[in-house]
Amino acid sequence: MKLRNIILAVSAATASFLAVTHRDKIAKEVQETKQLLSDIQLSKDNIQEQLAIIQSFQEPLQEMASDLQYKTRVYQQSIAGNLEEIQQVLKKYQNENNTP
Repeated sequence: MKLRNIILAVSAATASFLAVTHRDKIAKEVQETKQLLSDIQLSKDNIQEQLAIIQSFQEPLQEMASDLQYKTRVYQQSIAGNLEEIQQVLKKYQNENNTP
């Protein structure tokens, strides 16, 4: 046998021995890893559901925002008109009070 084959056989035997002696630990690690993967998948599904809910609210919120912007502009225009009337009335009374 070549030296390389002997080294490979010894390495394989060592790996097999270690796998057999630590099989309980390895089995436990495999089970924990499977559980973690399952938990990750559940979390991913939950996040995707929540994202879908958030995206379903996006369009109505945009409509509300544009409606509020329109109402704000209308209100500002209304206030500007009312402010002019108030200033005219104020000037009228100031002029009446200033004349002796």
